[in-house]
Order: sequence, then structure tokens, then C-alpha cells
Amino acid sequence: VAMLLLTTAISLAGQFDWRKFEGTSIRVLLNRHIWQEAIEPLIPEFEALTGIKVVTEVYPEDQFRAKLAVEFAAGVANIDVTMMMPQQEGPQWMHEDWIVYLDKFIADPALTSPDYQPDDFLAAAWSAELTTFRDPAIKPQLIGVPICIENTALMYRKDIFAKYGLAVPKTMEELEEVCKVIKAKGEITPIVMRGRRAAATSQWSAFMHSFGANWLHPDGSPAINTPEAVAAFEFYGRLLRLYGPPGAVGYHWYETTTDFSGGKAAMHIGPNNFFPSIYLDPSRSQVVETAGIAPLPAGPAGSRPIVGVWGLTIPYLSRNQDAAWYFIQWATSLEVVRRLQMEDGIPGGRKSAWEDPEMPKYHQQELIDNVLESLETGSPLWNPPVIPIGEVRDIIGEVIVASIEGRDVQAAADAAARRMAQVLDR
Repeated sequence: VAMLLLTTAISLAGQFDWRKFEGTSIRVLLNRHIWQEAIEPLIPEFEALTGIKVVTEVYPEDQFRAKLAVEFAAGVANIDVTMMMPQQEGPQWMHEDWIVYLDKFIADPALTSPDYQPDDFLAAAWSAELTTFRDPAIKPQLIGVPICIENTALMYRKDIFAKYGLAVPKTMEELEEVCKVIKAKGEITPIVMRGRRAAATSQWSAFMHSFGANWLHPDGSPAINTPEAVAAFEFYGRLLRLYGPPGAVGYHWYETTTDFSGGKAAMHIGPNNFFPSIYLDPSRSQVVETAGIAPLPAGPAGSRPIVGVWGLTIPYLSRNQDAAWYFIQWATSLEVVRRLQMEDGIPGGRKSAWEDPEMPKYHQQELIDNVLESLETGSPLWNPPVIPIGEVRDIIGEVIVASIEGRDVQAAADAAARRMAQVLDR
């Protein structure tokens, strides 16, 4: 153990002064998560390298978010580092000035090692942490650094495709044609996706971007009833109505993964982290030998999968911001990201880790190729960039349900845009 700590310290240190804040103690709040489980055993290495004491607190996700909101609003606690999802908490935290922007730390050679290489982060993962909060007049500012990523992918049954002589669809039109062929055979549900109201919005958003639509117009008004958005609603709903499982409007991530892993569906469009964590796990899946993964089929605007990112940030409450940045810098360094990705299966945000020649020993080449392609073209806007995210997701989710049920999508989208505008005005 001592040799491992020494080797890590030497490899990370170089000429950079990692001991500058020796004796400092920082408080780190973590969501209970696969990244948290992987990073905590390594924290003693950071403490040995820097002399900084790390006090961690871990909470289940709902409690984690509630605790942060209470402590931020009260303004009396000291939190030096916390996990965050920029497309979930970001708008509110920026609106309330609860964020310390990280650009200044990266630009300071006295605080950031020359080995850090911020340009090594995948484009979509990095851009998820760069935000202007809907104001194009403001230069994008860095609110966090990526630690764990996921993106939309097409997961499919290789045996079913081979049996029916099908090619993996590369466009939305080809996707629907494949669904038609599989349905005509009558042996298996062609496709599963989320259909449950608000829960479906994050997955529908990949179709929205691929059809050339967006959540908002440049002036901040709702854009969910444009021709492009309506086309995305109609296509998504039609796939589930005609080729999805019975009761698709009740499907969340659990139902979709249960059907696909249980061999009941030929395709699943959803987060790619289910591929290694469920579909390739013999204890959880019946399709380990037959599951394949491919990019999201392209719509009129191309293939624009959504990119979900957890990151680390420094709250305004931090009294030890420089030491907090040291922790973030270490936790997102090339070496640590590579180790977490290889040893713990954490899908990190650094390109060099995914391109490492050793990576295929730990992840299927199909998954590696999917990540590298999708995270260069994907969009981080899997949530509408607004403060009342929960209310707005509910409103948009109603349009998805209307489409699945075969109702008038344009009328539903128009009504939803009006309600969404009222919420945003309020």
C-alpha cells in the first residue's frame, strides 16, 4: 500500500506543488452512486499526496439534493466540494449564485498541474459543464468537471437481427422499417423505450435534438410546439404505440431494462450505462451473449444523443476553495479517471482513457466506439434549461403520452407550450 501511494504521488506530482495546502481539512458531500463507491477507497492516496484531510458525507440521491438545497439556502454551513448534475441543479444554483466558477483555477498555473490537460475531456462531457444559463451574451463559464457520463444508445439483439436478416438501423426511417419487420414476425416486441410522462422526457430529448428541435427559442420562450418538435413527439409516440410493449405509457427505466434483459424485446433505446451494468451481467440478464450496442439512429438533424453528466463543483459556501480545487483536480486527473474506468467500470469523461489500448480488456469495443462517437456529437441538454424543471418536465411528458395514445400531437404541444410559458413567467 505504501509503495502504491508513493508511486501515485510521484506520477501525479512532477514539479507541481501538491503540498501547498497541507493541514487543510475539506468537507465533501457525495451522492450515493457508483462513482462515489469507487472514489472513496482512493481518497487516502489524495490525503497522502497533498496533506489535505477529506471529510466525506454520503446520502441517497433525494436526501442528498434536499440537504444541499437547505444548506445552500441557509448559507451558514461549510461545503467545499459536492457532486452535481449541471442539467438538473445547474440553472437554480446559478440563478441563486450558489456556484464558484472553476475557470480561474484551471487558468492559474500555481493551482493547476501542467499534467491536468483539460482539453482531454470529451467535447460533449465538457460542454455539459459549460453554461451561460440561457444568456448568449455571457461567455460560457465552467461550473463543474465531469466525473461520470452516460449517453443515449441503441441496444439490440444480435441474434434477432441475424435471424431476420436485418442491418442495424443508422437512420430513424431505417429504425421504423426494422420495427415493422420484427412486428410482422410476431415473436418479440420490436422496441422498448420510456413512456411514463416526465421520466420519458430525458429520453425523448435525444429524438428532439435529432429532429432539429430544442426546448426553448433563443429568447427563452417554449419551443416544444415547433414543427420539428412536433415531428419528434409524433415519431417517438408512433414507435411505442405501434411497436412497443402493451402499457408503454407506464414504462420507466426499470420496465425497459427488465423487458430487454429478459429477452422480451429486440431493441432498447436508452442510457448506454445499462449495457455493461445490466445487459452484460449474467446475474441480471438473459441476453449477455446476444446484446449489441450502436449509435442512436440519425434524424433530420443527424444523430444527437443526449449526454448525462455527473460532475464535481465548489459551492459558494466553501471556505477552502483552493484546497477544494486540488481535490477536484486530483479526482478528475488522467490517472484517476483511467483507474476508475478500468478497475470499477466508471464511464469517465476523458478521451485518453477511452482510447487507452488496455481499455478493451475491461469494456467491449462496441461500447468504447459508441461512447467516443456519441460524446463528440451529443447534446448535454437532456433537461430543459429552466429553474422549475420538475413542473416543466411534467408538462412536456403529457405531450409524449398524448402521442403514444394516438391523440392530436400538435394540439397537445400547443397547450403544453402555453402552460410552460405560464410557469416560466411565474
